[in-house]
Amino acid sequence: MEKHIEVIGIDHGWSNMKTATQIFTTGVKEITTEPAFYDDVVELDGKYYKVGGKRLEVRDTKVENDNFYLLTLAAVAKELNRRGMRNADVLLSVGLPLTRFGAEKQDFIDYLSKKKEVAFRFEKEKYTARIARVSVFPQCYAAVAEQLRTLPERVVVVDIGSWTIDIMPIENGKPNDDFVKIS
Repeated sequence: MEKHIEVIGIDHGWSNMKTATQIFTTGVKEITTEPAFYDDVVELDGKYYKVGGKRLEVRDTKVENDNFYLLTLAAVAKELNRRGMRNADVLLSVGLPLTRFGAEKQDFIDYLSKKKEVAFRFEKEKYTARIARVSVFPQCYAAVAEQLRTLPERVVVVDIGSWTIDIMPIENGKPNDDFVKIS
């Protein structure tokens, strides 16, 4: 019998993390003691991190430290919680900016799949995610990956970021590179 795999699409923006149903600020702050309140708190390996809040500074890449890994765990927890799950085999369908996609794709795959199974807490609830695979797409594509089955045959996705607007036509579930526009 085949395992069920949960597909979780995450757009890893410098300003906001976005999933099919959630948007939160790309911010991470380590809390040095057990927090009084657990809203938006990730606990991993005995350490506590508040996600959201003040936005992270833009760096050369998203894999320089654990910030985007922790933000990914928060996004996974939010999506699993929405589905009534705490334990899942997960395919991460994630996004990188179009302009950095080719140069950062493999590093991002390695970064997000560094632990094949990760147990953590989010808002005091325990989650276990077994990373079945990480697929990386241009950000605007990752934001709609979970909804591809419900989209028309031809659709235009517009990703309005902090400093950019990316326009990507999608035909039959795949980006049409001939008409991608970055501004």
